[in-house]
Amino acid sequence: MADSYQFFEYEITRKRISADKPVRIESPRAAVETMQDILDVDKEQLFAVVVDGRNGMIGYEKIYQGTATGTSVRIADLFRLAVNIGGVGLVVLHNHPSGDPEPSEQDIQLTREIIRAARVLDIEFLDHLVYGGASEEKYYSIRAANSELWFQTEEVE
Repeated sequence: MADSYQFFEYEITRKRISADKPVRIESPRAAVETMQDILDVDKEQLFAVVVDGRNGMIGYEKIYQGTATGTSVRIADLFRLAVNIGGVGLVVLHNHPSGDPEPSEQDIQLTREIIRAARVLDIEFLDHLVYGGASEEKYYSIRAANSELWFQTEEVE
């Protein structure tokens, strides 16, 4: 008796879905309110939110889901969606399952790396938000607290 194999063809489609009312990301609070439901989980997750030239959200993607204590991110993955759909700006959001929105030193270092990559790619990096959960009041805007990071120039060695 001969073995029989089944072959399948898979197709992935991408289509634009438009909301009745465009979502505008004009402040850290607006970004948190928009993403709050998917950030409120018990494992650390990091999302890239892509906006157009008028800060209208044109897409978002979960870049990473970590453990209860951390995450690891490739910078290229953060910008992939923005590059592919012609995004002009990027907001990065991640949650801290502990409920404490205070950024870690790794969060600040990641922010520096994103700023450098955004300059190279000519994409406006708007903010890196850390969500503590429970309410939209419990978040930390790294840009609002550390705006000097966005204005530092790299030293050439």
